[in-house]
Amino acid sequence: MGPFNARLRSLDISLGIGETSRVTGATPTQIRYWEKKQLIHSRRHDANGNKRYSLANITLIVMIKTMLDEGYTLAKASEEIERSHQKADMLHVLISTRLQDIKREATQTVFNFGPLENDPDYDVIAQVTDKTAKLYKQPV
Repeated sequence: MGPFNARLRSLDISLGIGETSRVTGATPTQIRYWEKKQLIHSRRHDANGNKRYSLANITLIVMIKTMLDEGYTLAKASEEIERSHQKADMLHVLISTRLQDIKREATQTVFNFGPLENDPDYDVIAQVTDKTAKLYKQPV
């Protein structure tokens, strides 16, 4: 994690329920219900013990609200969000354990994921443009 990410994580950005409702479009009643269902979590932050919602939870509220507006049930929205988190977690593992180099070229970005497990004489290369992603094996 670079200095920017560390700094961003260290910021104590949170909103009260009224402000969270205003910026997300979810009603305070919805927010409380989703918290009761443990889809989101608040924290007691100020001296009065009022609930505060972190930036991560505000993002979740927007996701839930958007899905409900699109016709998802709350249960289905919760499943979809969990699936998205699982995919993001796996992508994080892939990138943090395998990505060895990134090079930006004129019209593409080239990612080197290091040697193939079953053929260590070749690296896995991904060439990504705005519209395509191609995988190649390249001699080490």
